[in-house]
This record gives sequence, structure tokens and C-alpha cells, in this order.
Amino acid sequence: MSHSPRPTQELLCINAEKVYDWVVLQNTVRQFVSAKELDIDHELHDVKHLTTRFILTDEDGKPLGPNAEVKVKEIDKREEKTFVIDGALVTLEKVSFVKIFFIVIEFRGIHENTHFVFTSCPIRVEAHESLFLCAPEGTRLVVRITDLDGTAKLNFHDDHLKSVDLTLTTCQSIQAVADVTIEVKADFCHPREILTEQCQAPIVPPQCPVIFPGHDN
Repeated sequence: MSHSPRPTQELLCINAEKVYDWVVLQNTVRQFVSAKELDIDHELHDVKHLTTRFILTDEDGKPLGPNAEVKVKEIDKREEKTFVIDGALVTLEKVSFVKIFFIVIEFRGIHENTHFVFTSCPIRVEAHESLFLCAPEGTRLVVRITDLDGTAKLNFHDDHLKSVDLTLTTCQSIQAVADVTIEVKADFCHPREILTEQCQAPIVPPQCPVIFPGHDN
């Protein structure tokens, strides 16, 4: 049975994620954390040059990569509001949600002339936010943290750490998206060639032509 050759290009239907709206903004959240939550087994009151660094992680404390997506839970029904943008009426939705993510605090300093490094247990952070987006019914929110910074105020009592006041600032990408099926005309992809290690030709040992086989007379 013969088959007609497949064309180089073909009209394809593929599933994709359509972005209805996209904003990048900054948010600051403050949170009180007890020393028990940090699970610190070192005393920090006599650590010199103490610094802190915040690391975005999953709930198990594993660091997340750049632009990591975090959990989002909408807390109110979306409300429509009409705006005048560049002379045109535009209807947007007020979206209220809780952003949930985890961080660990890395403490560094010098203790008794020895460099000191300690990483806390994962800390759950919840940030309540709301903003206006083009987010009609059927869309969902995708929130990614692109940068994380902040400060930690350590509170001591009788030389024992009792709590930490956190101020965290996140840069975040917020999108309203929905799954769609789109039609595109595209080239087909082909597998790459397998890289193989080439064998060299056998190496012939060098001869001693002066003594063997000698010169012809």
C-alpha cells in the first residue's frame, strides 16, 4: 500500500495556554515568626557580623528555580468594573487572592572566630492581594515569583531568640490564562542525529628503515 509523501508544512491544531492579561508588580508582606517555627538549635545573640538571606523553597525546604510558580487561592467572587483606557471603555475583573509560598532564612556570621551558617525550617507565608485584570469567567491565575528580598528583625529575651519580624518584598508575574486549542501552520520537527564516538584507524608502529629492511642497492 503506497502513501503520499508527507508535506513539509501542515495545518495543525494544538493545545496552548492563552494569556488574557499579564502584569508584573511588587508586593510587601510582614510576618511574625516564633523561634520555635524556625527550629534553631544555635544561640545567635553572640554571633558577630550576623546577616540573613531569604531563599524561596517548596514546603519541604527544597530551593525553587527562577520564576517559580506558587500556589494561589481566590478568596472572593470576581467583580466587574468598567474603566476608560485611551478613550475606550474596558471591563476588568477585580481579583482577590491569597498567594502561598515558603521560604527559609539563612543566618551567617562569626561565632567564636568560626564562620557560622544556619538555615531555618521552611516558613509558610501567606500574602493577601487584589488587583484588576482582564480575567473573564473560565480564566485562572498563574503567579510566579521573579525576585525575593527582605529584612529580618531578631527579638531576644535573656540572650535567647524568641521571635523574628519578617518584612518580605516580592517581585511577581501575575497572569490570567485559559486553555485553548489553536490552529497553526508549522514545520514538523525531526530528531537530531545521534552523536557517536568515531573509531580511529589502527596505528602502525614506526619502523627503523635504516637497519631494516635496509636501502636498496
